[in-house]
Amino acid sequence: MNKVLLAAMVAAAMVMAGPQVQSAMAQTAPAKDGVDKSDATAKSGATTKSESKSSAADERKAKRAAAKKARAEKKEKASAARAAVRDRQKQCGAEWREAKKAGKLEKNQTWPKFWSACNARMKAKAG
Repeated sequence: MNKVLLAAMVAAAMVMAGPQVQSAMAQTAPAKDGVDKSDATAKSGATTKSESKSSAADERKAKRAAAKKARAEKKEKASAARAAVRDRQKQCGAEWREAKKAGKLEKNQTWPKFWSACNARMKAKAG
């Protein structure tokens, strides 16, 4: 809405100013040597811009590829760590069930407490 009002106000101002202002706004000064330097600058700038855009795109692609590779490596390390935790938990679970069947658990012993102690013992044993 504001853009429409602004455009209408500019158009009204141009109409009120008369044809001299309108033609002066539309004209540009010709180049002294007969060659329009703005076109040459625009053309050379366009190739430079397109080259910089393609190199920037290549940089972004390389950056994304490196980030993707880093995420894959991190996930692989995390997967190995998760597998180790899962193995320890299965072993401790088997110990818990055996001790519970045999009645060797203390009266206030709970799974979380047993798991904590067993996990620490297994980690120390592994490494």
